[in-house]
Amino acid sequence: VYEKAIELNPQYYEAYNNLGAALGKNEQYDEAIEAYNKTISLKPDFAEAYNNMGIVLKYQGKLEEAIESFNKALSIKPDFYEAYNNMGIILKYQGKLEEAIEAYNKTILLKPDFAEAYNNMGIALKKQGKLEEAIEKYKKALSLKPDHAESYINIGVVLQGQGKLEEAIEAYNNALSINPNDAEVYNNMGLAFKEQGKLEEAIEAFNKALLVKPDFYEAYNNMGIVLKYQGKLEEAIEAFNKALLVKPDFYKAYNNMGIVLKYQGKLDEAIKIYNKTLSLKPDFYEAYNNMGIALKDQGKITEAIEAYNKALSIKPNCGTAKHMISALSGNTNKTAPREFVEKLFDGYSHTFEASLVDKLEYKIPKLIKDILIQPTNKEKLGSVLDLGCGTGLFGTEVKNYCSKLEGIDLSKKMLAIANQKNVYDKLSQFDIVEYLSSMPLNFDYYIALDVFIYVGELTEIFRLIKSRNKKSGHLVFSTEHTENDGYHIRRTARYSHSKNYIKNLCNKFDYTISHFSTNHLRKEKSAFLTGGIYVLSF
Repeated sequence: VYEKAIELNPQYYEAYNNLGAALGKNEQYDEAIEAYNKTISLKPDFAEAYNNMGIVLKYQGKLEEAIESFNKALSIKPDFYEAYNNMGIILKYQGKLEEAIEAYNKTILLKPDFAEAYNNMGIALKKQGKLEEAIEKYKKALSLKPDHAESYINIGVVLQGQGKLEEAIEAYNNALSINPNDAEVYNNMGLAFKEQGKLEEAIEAFNKALLVKPDFYEAYNNMGIVLKYQGKLEEAIEAFNKALLVKPDFYKAYNNMGIVLKYQGKLDEAIKIYNKTLSLKPDFYEAYNNMGIALKDQGKITEAIEAYNKALSIKPNCGTAKHMISALSGNTNKTAPREFVEKLFDGYSHTFEASLVDKLEYKIPKLIKDILIQPTNKEKLGSVLDLGCGTGLFGTEVKNYCSKLEGIDLSKKMLAIANQKNVYDKLSQFDIVEYLSSMPLNFDYYIALDVFIYVGELTEIFRLIKSRNKKSGHLVFSTEHTENDGYHIRRTARYSHSKNYIKNLCNKFDYTISHFSTNHLRKEKSAFLTGGIYVLSF
């Protein structure tokens, strides 16, 4: 139609401008630019054509030229608020966040009710890490335009990143009430449900995403991860294969498939898949880490160390690779790196209890409770800090005996599951030493069950509890027991501690051993590990 109008009137500049817009929407960018240039040749002061050309240049990745085009629009029409908003978008893409925010502020000064500018400013503020300010801007956009679905989505993304999963899901539902056919939102909601441990709801959300967008390979990949958590390993592999059918170079799906094959004990196949991953993404250090695990399980220690060294060559500060090299080479380091522990338990969070309690017969939380709470003793435990609380197994045992129960853990995903049990008065994501050295300490009991197996050197923990706690109390913990003096890293990447090592720390920091016993800790390769059970008074 526009071409017919131009044929009838070759000087009809607005038809050229509209033709450019249509071509741009059809992703015919060079033709769109040509149409806008024709518009400008006929009407040099037509600011809208410069603005529209800037948008197309943005799509072409020509960001500096886009900014130049927006500036020309503004030189002609200084109150052209949409051009300021579009310029802000470009500046945000360039990482010039302060300049982007300045451009959005100019937009709002000219058009105070322009919801999109508030939403865009929120995006820039989020990139700066100013999350509460970002949410404030998104909410302002919604106050101006209640059906602005993107603002609800952006609020959901921020809240999800903060671990406020229920609020995030509510925001996503608000977005879907406006636009029920947004596959990305269903995918985000599925990830939120996954983090909550609501795996069936996650699968349902991913299925809805795929119903809207059948070629949504990320949703297939995410569904595969959830199916793995559910123990549906063949279905997980099927989901990863569907992702790869859509996107054959999707290296993350190959890596995830390798993890599932490793769980199935198909170590040769897993290694083959990790090599495929690395052929697509040679700098993907996580595939080398995963390959190291599979090679270790095959008993190929030299090759496993080589894989971890390759991970380090890509990411020199990779704590997981460093720790595993120490474990496999027998060079005992002082503690497992935070990255290693956090990643390990984030990955285990959804299967942790089923695996540890049901399959490995882990009963230490109840055993400790029975040691501390004698049937003839009606006294409460008082205030308790659960160091490395995980999913809250110990908390559920002792909640009714505590005047106050707090928990800390490195794994955000473990904490999310613990939070659902509603047994802790407070849960926080902390490293143990970080918490003990910086927070007020006034507890009757410090509990660390299956925690010191990831901490070799315990000196600082003993010192901080004794020196900083405001009253006398108790330190209760389990170890992987060894008769060899000191502490040692095992090939499992966990630590064992001797009773003599604990006795020396007690002597140094004036603790008294009120109880010591050895007991079955949990199964490993069908045999029980021997654990040391300690109750210390200070």
